[in-house]
Amino acid sequence: MTPRIIVTCGDVHGIGLECFFKAIRTAIAGIAIDLAVNPVTLARYLEASKQDAVIDGSTLIVGETMVNILPVIVEAPIEFGRLSSVAGAHAMAALDVAAAAVAAGRADAVVTLPINKEACALAGSPFPGQTEFFGDRWGGTPLMILMHGSVRVALATVHIPVRTVSHRLTIDHVSERIVALARSLQNDLAIESPSIAVLGLNPHAGENGTIGQEEGSIIEPAIKAATIALEETAVIDGPLPADGFFGFGSYRKYDGILAMYHDQGLIPLKLLANGGGVNFTAGLRHVRTSPDHGTAFDIAGKNIADPSSTIEAIRMAATIVQNRRAQD
Repeated sequence: MTPRIIVTCGDVHGIGLECFFKAIRTAIAGIAIDLAVNPVTLARYLEASKQDAVIDGSTLIVGETMVNILPVIVEAPIEFGRLSSVAGAHAMAALDVAAAAVAAGRADAVVTLPINKEACALAGSPFPGQTEFFGDRWGGTPLMILMHGSVRVALATVHIPVRTVSHRLTIDHVSERIVALARSLQNDLAIESPSIAVLGLNPHAGENGTIGQEEGSIIEPAIKAATIALEETAVIDGPLPADGFFGFGSYRKYDGILAMYHDQGLIPLKLLANGGGVNFTAGLRHVRTSPDHGTAFDIAGKNIADPSSTIEAIRMAATIVQNRRAQD
């Protein structure tokens, strides 16, 4: 059965829709696409961006591709590069519509185009990001995994201040994140016996306790607990020093990597991906992916954005849907 993917419009003042139009003009075969957007806002976008596309009732026609429009009630103007609470409200409304449609079985997955977190906060959103939104709407414990090719980096903590990271790390939390990563590699990506690297929190992974204690008191016991919980179906190494791990290519030996905080994992991943990475939210009842970039207000409306990450996000969503079906 053809996977049906809902793409949410993101912040229409950014580059998301530009990347979407470029993506669906490429060879995304065997995938049905819906676009969650306000129809009036979409018409305004087509005019402002001079896109060669036509709205025919509830269908967006782009070349030979037909996209179903999933209507959002909230409207927004098109003002490229401008921070706007109205654009934030429109983006959040699109997420609501898409999450409800997938939960009701009308689609298989969501691909979220970039939002501006400040714009959404100005619109009253209580969520620090889209990852947390889908955790609330769909249930489960979200695990952010950024992927590029065979490099897959998951995060033990996500959108929190760096000064609070060590307080969030417990044996149970880190162990649960390792197990969630292993299960996702097995069920979502069809890697039967994954190998996982767990990074240390401190420089040089604590240098045997001389730089920090978290490696010995939290991460090592968490690895032992996760190995038992997984019944040894995954090979788990760590805690490993993050700088040498990425700097000397050790990441190539592993199916998955667990970083302790956001920038520890995502800076090297995004350097390796060079604009082509995919964000996958594991641990949820349904599938959600997104491009690994933001709204890029500085280049919005200039038709110079790279769609590679959006293309890969759509393809990855379809792949995960098919892998999950194979597990049923």
